[in-house]
Order: sequence, then C-alpha cells, then structure tokens
Amino acid sequence: MPTITYQGNEYPGFDGETVLDTFLRHGVKAEFSCRNGVCQVCMLRTANATIPADAQTGLRKSLVERDYFLACKYAPEADLEVNQPRAADLFNRAVVYKKELLTPDICRLLLDSATELYYHAGQFINIRRDDGLLRSYSLASVPYLDVHLELHIKRIPDGKMSNWIFDELKEGDELEFQGSNGTSYYCSGNSGQNILMVGTGTGLAPLIGIIRDALYSNHTGEIHLYHGSRYRHEVYLQDTLFKLSEKFANFHYTQCVSSEKVPTGGVTRRACQTALVEHPDLKGWRVYLCGTPGMVHSMRENVQALGVDANDIHIDPFEFSKKDIRDVDNEVSDIATTNSAQHDQHRSQSNSNFESGRKPIATLKPDVEMWAALKNGELLTRILDDFYTQVYADPLLKPYFEDVTKDWVAQKQYSFLRQLFTGEKVYLGNNPRNAHHWMVISDELFEYRENIMLECLRGHGLDEHFVARWRAMEESYRKDIVKRKPWNKIIDGKEIATEGYKELTLEMATVCDHCLKSIEAGEVVRYHVRLASVYCPSCMGKTAANTEPALPS
Repeated sequence: MPTITYQGNEYPGFDGETVLDTFLRHGVKAEFSCRNGVCQVCMLRTANATIPADAQTGLRKSLVERDYFLACKYAPEADLEVNQPRAADLFNRAVVYKKELLTPDICRLLLDSATELYYHAGQFINIRRDDGLLRSYSLASVPYLDVHLELHIKRIPDGKMSNWIFDELKEGDELEFQGSNGTSYYCSGNSGQNILMVGTGTGLAPLIGIIRDALYSNHTGEIHLYHGSRYRHEVYLQDTLFKLSEKFANFHYTQCVSSEKVPTGGVTRRACQTALVEHPDLKGWRVYLCGTPGMVHSMRENVQALGVDANDIHIDPFEFSKKDIRDVDNEVSDIATTNSAQHDQHRSQSNSNFESGRKPIATLKPDVEMWAALKNGELLTRILDDFYTQVYADPLLKPYFEDVTKDWVAQKQYSFLRQLFTGEKVYLGNNPRNAHHWMVISDELFEYRENIMLECLRGHGLDEHFVARWRAMEESYRKDIVKRKPWNKIIDGKEIATEGYKELTLEMATVCDHCLKSIEAGEVVRYHVRLASVYCPSCMGKTAANTEPALPS
C-alpha cells in the first residue's frame, strides 16, 4: 500500500485509491469540486513519481513538465510525496515597459513578459499585486504583430487595483500575471464571414486586438465596429481606428456617444442601439460583445433573435460584483444597470425567498406562453429526458451528477421550471446558487451545457422565439453558477459552511463509505460535510495529527 507524504504528515493509502480519496479518508483539508478531472481544482505537484497521462489531462504543457497532476485521477502504486502548486509555476513575471494615458481615466500598459506567452488577441490575463489582490484585464495586443502585452485599464473610483496602477505602478516595476485565459478571440476558419463588434469603454481593448488579428490574417468578410460610452472623452483611439478603416476597405468604425454630440463620423446614440438599427438581419454573421454586462447580455439575446447562431457569439462582460475578479467600466449600458450593492442585496433576498419555498427569482415573471408551448409540461418532460440522457453520457458534464440518478435530477428540474413558468409553488429544492455551490463551472462549460439544452429544445420542435426566451432565462442564472472555486451556501442571508469534516457518535448502525464494513451504533466516525461520506475508525487514520479539527456542530 502506498504512503502519501504531504505537508510533513504521512497518509497510508489503499491500492487503487486516488490521492484525493486518501486525503478525504484521513480528513485532510483538500480543495476539490467535480472529482473527475474536469474542474482542475484539486491540482497538486510531485517530484518523485512518473505520473500517468490521464492524471494530467487538460493541464497546460508547462505544468505537465513540472509534474503537476490531478489528485482525483491519480492512484499511486508506490510511495508519493506531494505539494501544493507553486505560485511561480502558475504566475509569470513581467516588467512595465510603458505606461501612458489614453484619456484622463484610461491607462495603457505595455508589459515585457519574462517568458514567452502563447495567447490570442482578445483573451485576458490576471494581474496579481504583491498583497495577492487579483484582477483580470483583456489583451489588446496581437502576438505576431506586437512585442509587448498591451492592456487598457480604466480608473474606478473605489478600484483598489486600478487606483494602484494609476497612482503607484511605474515604468520599470515588476508585477505578476497568470494566463492567458478566455475564448473570445478571432478564428480564421471562415475568412469570408461578416463580423459585428460592439464594445463599451475599455471593452475596446479585446476588440481592437481581434480586429487587427482578423485584418492581418486576410479576413475578407465585412467587419463593423461600434464603440461607445456616455461622454465624448471616454471614447478613445479614434485616430487609430479611422486609419485602419482607411487601410482596409472591409473594416468600418462608428464611434457612439449617448449623452453628447459627436464629431462627423459618429452618432449620438448607444453603440448597441446603433448596431441593431444598421444591421436588422444578422443571419450567418459572427458577433463579438465586450463591455458592461447589461449591454453584453441584452445584445446577446438581440443578435440571436436577428439570426446569429449561438456558437458565433463571443462575449467578454466586465462584471460589476465586488466579489468578481474584474474592475468594471462605470458606464451606462443598453439596459439600466443595477448598483452592485443593491444587486448583492437583491440576490441574498431572492436566495432566502427561494429557501422558504416562495417565488425563486423576483425579477423573472411567470411565462404562461412558454408553458403553453411546452404543452403544459408534456413536452418539457420529453425535453428533459432527452437532455439528461445526453448529459449523463457526456464526459465533461457527467462528473457533476455522479451521486444522483438521472430521473431524480430531471424531476427536480421539471418542478423548478414549472414553478418558474407558471408561478405555482411546486419546487422545494435549493435555488440555483445553492444547488451549484460546490461546482466549479467556467463560462465555457456553462455555454457547452447550454448549447446541448438549446439543441434539445429545437429537436423537439420548440419555436425559435421560445428557444431565445429559454436561453435568456438560463443566462439570468449565469452569475449564480459560474465560478472559479466552490462557495458556501447562503440560507436566510447567512453563509453555511459545506466543506471540511465533523465527528459524531452514531446513534444507529451504518456502513463505512470506503471499506463498506459495518459501523455499530455508539462508535465515533468522521464524515465530510458536503459529501456526507462516513469513515469508520480504521479508515479515519491512526493518529490525531492526520485529522482535520472537528467542526462545531
């Protein structure tokens, strides 16, 4: 049996047992989510073993070369020493080559990376300050055209990172960054496809990179950019964009200002409204949307209604919540935006209402037309059966449903949707945030799952305008589901810890979830709070040093 050494302690494992399962059995505090190699939350490193390929699936090449692995996929056959990931492996160093103001409150940073970065124009990197503060910024540079990494940063009145960059960061200073990340970038597969781009504020940064990438890759389709903000002084790089439009006949730039008159060549109207007025038919087009969340998500619905395929929509919303990793542009969007503090308060209230069995989300009204289109639930039953049959066969989605049956999930979802569409109080489960609290789900995985659902809806004959409404409904829950790390449940406005271990004395007999041996009433066992996995005294480990301190009841 292999022994795993970790943080100075030794943990005996069983043959065929993964590193993660060994840690769970011994009560070691370990981060994890899906337990099947999808989320990468359980990533660790070693230096004394040959790691099987399936334990490194999905890790980038540099991490594979440094002996990183997924703890949920690696069952060691010999003794193993493991350690936490090193920040130096996950983060790169860069020097500030140049810092300049594009407007009074928009700064351009040019960075010299210490190591060569493979990236696409339009992706983003995470900047980390020495105190650990992290923010994401989109790349405006193009790797084969530009020597430096280029970022556009807007000063936010209370922005800790943006104010530090404006007031303290100097040319020649070093900083750390992680990335590149994101899927909103140019793909050269269909060079004749027309492209629509709409951006607000520093949403121009990824768009200008994508535009240059497309034009210098000989894209022949028409490219229309609508960039706007509330005031004239917040619209920037006009000269650069006009010069590009003069050089490339297929590139068209329109500057948009919503509150002031603009010079010749621009319009006094919001960028999103202008784009929709000038392009009423977008069938076959590709669309890029970057900027404030209200604009991005409303435009996403609008362009789909005008014929854009969901797979041809690429988005980069700059989120509002203080808990998010991104500073935001303080601009007026297509739809009136909500103050972040009010938004957080509303979400907490809606979560509390949901737990009490009341209306799930106050801003979503019943959709009786949708319920009628679903034949009062008859068609919905068939759609959900089809959808979950695909989910349970999908290698990316199946890990999130390991401990529940397909029928149980489908029935829960049916009740949830029935209450949502009819207003009937028939759903007694968790709200979307709490139901997914432990699941690490990226935007890409959210959209992957969403596309399967949309195809099921179309496959069962649901009219396209109902499909668009369904998607809008699902998009309203994105911020409750997409996250980088598990979070605690919130019930009645209070966070409830759902990670770690408790110890208790059994009141009735049960079986050990690891060795399947009987455990008699009166014995002390350890169980994992989220998984509810029970471990007998033998499987718990021999010494108190191997256990995580018991949590208070």
